[in-house]
Amino acid sequence: MLREGISLGLIMSVPSWLAAAAGIVLTSTLAFAHPKHPEGDPSEPQGADPGTGSGSAMTEADMVSQATALAEAEADAETIVIEDEAPAESASSVHLDQATLSRRSRTQPSDILRNVPGLVVSQHAGGGKADQYFIRGFDADHGTDIAIFADGIPVNLTSHGHGQGYADTHWMIPETIGSVDVHKGPYAARYGDFYTAGALELKTIDKVDGATIWIAGGSPLAGPRAIRNFNRRLVGMASPKLRDNDDDKALIAVQIADSDGPFIHPQGFQQGNALLKWQGKVGRGWLKLETNWYAAKWHASGQLPDSEVKSGRLNRFDSLDPSEGGTTSRESAQLSYTVSDDHGSTWHAMAYGVGNQLRLYSDFTLFARDPSSGDQIEQTDGRFMYGLDAGYERAIHKGQWAALVTAGAQIRADDVETGLWHDAERTRLARCFDLGTNPCNNTNSHIRDFGVYAEANIIPRPWLHLFPGIRIDQLTWDVEDLNPATRDVPGASTGGTAQRTVVSPKLSVEVHETEQVNLFANFGGGFHSNDARAAVATLGAGAVARAWGGEIGARVKPSKHARVSMDAWYLRLSSEQAWNGDEGGTSPSDPTRRFGLDIEGSTDATDWLSLDANVTWSHATFVANHGNAGAVALAPRWMGSGGVTVHGKSSFIALRGRGIADRPGNDAGTLTAEGYFIFDLIAGHRIGKLDLNLTLNNLLDSDWREAQFADSSRVTPTADVVEQMHFTPGLPLTATFTAAYAF
Repeated sequence: MLREGISLGLIMSVPSWLAAAAGIVLTSTLAFAHPKHPEGDPSEPQGADPGTGSGSAMTEADMVSQATALAEAEADAETIVIEDEAPAESASSVHLDQATLSRRSRTQPSDILRNVPGLVVSQHAGGGKADQYFIRGFDADHGTDIAIFADGIPVNLTSHGHGQGYADTHWMIPETIGSVDVHKGPYAARYGDFYTAGALELKTIDKVDGATIWIAGGSPLAGPRAIRNFNRRLVGMASPKLRDNDDDKALIAVQIADSDGPFIHPQGFQQGNALLKWQGKVGRGWLKLETNWYAAKWHASGQLPDSEVKSGRLNRFDSLDPSEGGTTSRESAQLSYTVSDDHGSTWHAMAYGVGNQLRLYSDFTLFARDPSSGDQIEQTDGRFMYGLDAGYERAIHKGQWAALVTAGAQIRADDVETGLWHDAERTRLARCFDLGTNPCNNTNSHIRDFGVYAEANIIPRPWLHLFPGIRIDQLTWDVEDLNPATRDVPGASTGGTAQRTVVSPKLSVEVHETEQVNLFANFGGGFHSNDARAAVATLGAGAVARAWGGEIGARVKPSKHARVSMDAWYLRLSSEQAWNGDEGGTSPSDPTRRFGLDIEGSTDATDWLSLDANVTWSHATFVANHGNAGAVALAPRWMGSGGVTVHGKSSFIALRGRGIADRPGNDAGTLTAEGYFIFDLIAGHRIGKLDLNLTLNNLLDSDWREAQFADSSRVTPTADVVEQMHFTPGLPLTATFTAAYAF
């Protein structure tokens, strides 16, 4: 009763739409509690539907004991691989498996990320630009405060031409994403830069059972372009056998797509994607090879002034500058090798290289800076990123205690040329506003990050787990100013060098209170680096934003088919010297603090009905309140999602809802970014080798704003400059039909 009272008391204080989502799962979870007959381990990560997993996960002690037994085997014995879901390191850990994702909307990678509890993903400049992420009280922009990895390669791009930590996932093919793991808070030593609010790992599948082709098509069913704009995708995958070895795995996946979106000026988002993977035993170890390719171009509707839409002068799906948009491409290759020695230790190393190019055209302020030619800017980023990730892991078992010890080194190098230009309809102008001749800035940056870490899972007693960790990063920045107008001018040049060392201690504790309850306490330090141009401008002062955070929480498994997790967390971020890629300058920011609560759960109410829901509340303020009421612009307060899934052997139908509440639009708190709550319907049916899927996004055709920003803009050359909210509209009611055939 105490647990029920606490949970329902929390729900009473939240917005009604979030209370409904949380109430679904809590009511079902408590109703199906069987405390006298525990099954499974409550420490398994939350997020997956309980009935879709591969069975109960091994405990840490089981994994360590089995690893130790392998270490004691003869050197020439048959190799045995233990594969199982990793135990949770905190109450807020999230794991989404392929079975769960197959019942969710997945028309693009963004859809998959939207399924993560406590994460909101928004798109505000056409399909080819990186998404905007909201997590734990952060508007993490395009990835500044959330570290994202895909098959082990960092996705965040440091010192990017548009924004620090820019993390674009559109190069991934949705059908190839096999799992998503989220580690909230800076508590794990294996993650470095951008790991403040959390880390997100995307892993692709290794093979398909048979060659498969997907054909998808869709159209908005409402709005000014209903049944006139279309979205099309063609995906093919196969797993050829390259050697006469049944243990080998191979995958070839390709995609071509074209999306108009719901806009009066179709976005024309055209893209091509390819993924090639192979892995197999070579020598004593396991070799993996992977390469990706992606290219895209698009137009964007831009962000519309609120006053123009409310007055009726502008349709919410129209544009004031249809020439916004851009082009992008990405190529990558990686090689990894894993081998176990005669003492039971495992060694692994991965080398990777990534080429990334972006040319982005944006017009945020319209005619505020240049009434004659307009304020369009062109941002360019061309880079080659390469790195090495090597590690060592050993299981130790002595007497009544056991441990799994991991140590590693990570090297990352980015060589990048960035530029900022003043344009008009994608044509460069002679002058960069009042800064003089174009370009506004143009630099060549060399960023190096060398990190070493050690962490362990120590089990001194069966009911107690300790997770100590330490990480040390050495960062260096070397910037060459390529702009002839400023490169040799003291005080105006953006060139220079700087370096910083960052030490990040970690400690987590897990207590198995009972077979049904796991308690967690976590503490750690993390950081995100700032743009190289900001780092060298102050000789490294404020070049790294330090984050210190902690949380306490619990994971409860009241029955075999039900899970609930809850946690309370705190995070402080230091002052930093930030670079504004849109304006080409640096400015200091005040330190901030955030705290909040997460609750999430899922249950199989019957063998055909599954329920899940999550609610997140957070509060963000500046540490030094300079008369701004403590508001942090766009910091999310309430977020939540949930769903009901009816499923059988060959069919399913799911109704899912997601939303975010109103939040401050600017630091003064005088403007508001409007919240929303929308529903999606996903249905699937299998007929032999044919899979059919229908997705209805925004089922109730709500008018909602996907992305919002406060800008001072001038809508015409003669109008006044006004600070107001600007927004990109969310999808209207949109249908997408997909057919997949496995040969």
